[in-house]
Amino acid sequence: MSFSKKMRAMVALATVTGLLGLTACGGGNDVSSESASTAVPETITATAAPVPPTEISVIPTVAPTVAPTVAPTLAPTVAPTATPTVVPTATPKPPQELNEFGFVLGLDRGAYVTNLPGNTDSQGIVQLEYSGVNVILSWVPINGVTVEGLISGTFDMLQDNQPDLTFETVSESVISVGIEAGSAIGFKSADGSSDVAGGGLIGAWNCPDQSTSFTLMVTGHDASVVQLRFNRLTSNFSCS
Repeated sequence: MSFSKKMRAMVALATVTGLLGLTACGGGNDVSSESASTAVPETITATAAPVPPTEISVIPTVAPTVAPTVAPTLAPTVAPTATPTVVPTATPKPPQELNEFGFVLGLDRGAYVTNLPGNTDSQGIVQLEYSGVNVILSWVPINGVTVEGLISGTFDMLQDNQPDLTFETVSESVISVGIEAGSAIGFKSADGSSDVAGGGLIGAWNCPDQSTSFTLMVTGHDASVVQLRFNRLTSNFSCS
């Protein structure tokens, strides 16, 4: 503390002491008052020493390494192999009638026709497989032939082609084919043991307008089926 400041402090202290003494006297009482030395604290102005700035180490910012984005390799898309559509082959329907050589023959379901090569309107042969029976229809020019001759000639040819069988006629009848009259015979066949192997019918008639004669032979193992098929065929035949 400086000297002037100490002096001002002592003067102030003496002034206070005198006032206290005057106050005590005015009161009529003798009071001995011991003045305690009051120590005035020294005001110390603390001067803050400047703190040198702390050196801050700046860590350089390192940019993160970005890994390159690798596009995923896509597996090639394999187009599915289209299954070829199989178009079903339509089974040809058997003809409803035979109408090629100057006559018409209506056919029931199940009759399949085979034309022999060289057929014409005047002469030819047609074979049919027809519900358990075999059918042969033939035609020749009408010149010089008879219905009876056609039947017997067909019967003889049948025997010649099957020498292991014995043939025997069992019936004769008159038939009608459309508006035309005709004839027919029934026969049976037997093997060497005399067992019946089958039988059939042979019929013949003329179509005068076409100058053509027709012969129909139906054979099979069941006599009733043979008779039924023969009647159906002759009923469905017409001269054109």
